[in-house]
Amino acid sequence: MNKLNILVITYYWPPSGGSGVQRWVFFAKYLKKLGYNPIVLTVNPKIASYNLIDTSLLNQVKNIETYKTYSFEILRLYSLFKSGNETKGIPQSYIPVKSFFDKITSFIRLNFLIPDARIGWKYFAYKKAKKLIKSKKINCVITTGPPHSTHLIGNKIYKKFKMKWLVDLRDPWTEIFYLKNKFRFSYSKNLDIKYELDVLNNADAIITTVGNRYHDIIKEKLSNSKKIYKIYNGYDKSVYDSIKENKPDSYNIVFTGILTKNHNYIAFYNVLRFLKDNYKNLNMIFTFAGKIDNEIKDLYSKKIHFIDKGYVVHEEAIKTIKSSHLLINFNYLNTEETDMVSGKLTEYLASGSPIINFSNITEESNALMKHSLKSFNANSNNFIEVSNFIKKEYDNWSKGNFKKDIPNNIELLSREELTKKLVKLIKSLFI
Repeated sequence: MNKLNILVITYYWPPSGGSGVQRWVFFAKYLKKLGYNPIVLTVNPKIASYNLIDTSLLNQVKNIETYKTYSFEILRLYSLFKSGNETKGIPQSYIPVKSFFDKITSFIRLNFLIPDARIGWKYFAYKKAKKLIKSKKINCVITTGPPHSTHLIGNKIYKKFKMKWLVDLRDPWTEIFYLKNKFRFSYSKNLDIKYELDVLNNADAIITTVGNRYHDIIKEKLSNSKKIYKIYNGYDKSVYDSIKENKPDSYNIVFTGILTKNHNYIAFYNVLRFLKDNYKNLNMIFTFAGKIDNEIKDLYSKKIHFIDKGYVVHEEAIKTIKSSHLLINFNYLNTEETDMVSGKLTEYLASGSPIINFSNITEESNALMKHSLKSFNANSNNFIEVSNFIKKEYDNWSKGNFKKDIPNNIELLSREELTKKLVKLIKSLFI
């Protein structure tokens, strides 16, 4: 059983950056360490529609056997017309509708590119997958999405080879927040639903990054509701432990990741405005590492000393997290139905710094946040609670009393431990 050859089909792979790629970078790394043989099928990075690049992740997968294929990338054409660059204008976590051009292209994407705009990889990936299955004696196939068109590749493989197949839903499919309130023909919506139902019912197992609410939604779509599992996004202990902590002389509030107008960011701005207007000479900075909407950046910079590092490689992001006195996270708006949580929360927890997670939902993130005594969820109605908490923490820090609170059992959320959970699931498919 330890010699299983596992074909992992993933669109996002180094040098692509971002949290989506990290999940399977580290699963593959630790599958290899645990004696399995992950073989990755991905898109040629010279062709792929990546808008974030992190070449440092290549070091994590240098021992992983990887195959890359051609793809027809409609998003590169969109970006070229939009920005004059084939990758600079690729949207992430939203569907742009500002300009007339955006409205036309979004209409095409929503109604003719089903389930997503990266459907052009399907033909080429399936063609290569068939060859790999035979030549590499593949025992099990794993597909991960978004893009959920990747699962259509897995479904074709399943129908031809009847292989064990695991579907990883890093984000919801038809319930994804950026599809809400968008005009789609009934035919387009129904086709998307049909694809999802076919995939979910054919898969031998389904894993998600969240549990209860989203699992309840999926169960309604399945003939066998017992094949759903939750495996969080974790933190890589070996990377984390190798990075030295270096906190600045100012009280450092940190956010890492992507921040758009689809996030719940206004409540924190109101708190900053209150603190700045009511307490003079606060030695406080807000450090951001990632990709932030320019209008949000301008908004924050009016009320606090704002340090924008831009998008940084993963290890630099960890270094930034470890430099924090307070960590801030913003959930996406309109995710109440599925109770999505940010993948970075686990990396935040490993730092030992207090965390405020701005979210309109709490059930799933509470399960994570309970690991830390000083971390909590907040929404737009918690203005006083958040303001008082930050001021109290700031006062403690200014007196030299800042203390980290690293959870005792945080290693259970390490990438290696979570991969062991994945291994147990894979083994169960062959019993």
